[in-house]
Amino acid sequence: MTDRAGRAAVLVAGATGLVGGALLRRLLATPGGPRVVAVVRRPLEPVSPRPDVVVADFARLERVDLPRAGTAFCALGTTMAKAGSPEAFRAVDLDAVVGFARAARRAGATRFLGVSALGADPRSRVFYNRVKGEAEEALRALGFEGLALVRPSLLLGERPETRPAERAAAAVTRIVPWGLAGPLAKWRPVPADAVAAALLAIAGQPLRGVRVVENDEIHRLAS
Repeated sequence: MTDRAGRAAVLVAGATGLVGGALLRRLLATPGGPRVVAVVRRPLEPVSPRPDVVVADFARLERVDLPRAGTAFCALGTTMAKAGSPEAFRAVDLDAVVGFARAARRAGATRFLGVSALGADPRSRVFYNRVKGEAEEALRALGFEGLALVRPSLLLGERPETRPAERAAAAVTRIVPWGLAGPLAKWRPVPADAVAAALLAIAGQPLRGVRVVENDEIHRLAS
């Protein structure tokens, strides 16, 4: 990542969410770190130190001018329950993700690190996994020099809204020995802050071509 002297920004989309918020806090806590620009759909709650903020309509990102960037992080995502319809879900988890990636490319970003999901597959019969896979496929086609697709399992962390599956995952985490080898290990729930830590670990390494980071590796990178 380019430092402030180089003035190339680090872009973060989804900074009002669980993973994006954790990532933003980690970026801002880095002494002498790069300029951080949060691209958001609604104003950020006050944080200190405060990043630069671009409030944008993610359905019209082609109209948004972003500062010159080197690296872009994308943690955009919703749920079917929150979105309310398959079309609204796709608008966030596919269209907004790809729209942000295109805007980042126009701003000069050569590296893109995106939060996808375990099981992402454009040919999946599961709608959620299929949309995530379609987003990955579209990102691969944009020609970033380095692309990391991070695929966490169920996320753990405090959210404003209630998500029954994640509450259940948190309960299971307390009783299942996830550290043991076995078929369940790859499904081990992961704290959002661990995903943020993994993203920064990847960004701190050379990134060329496409790197797919599965849930097990997220845990290793975060530790």
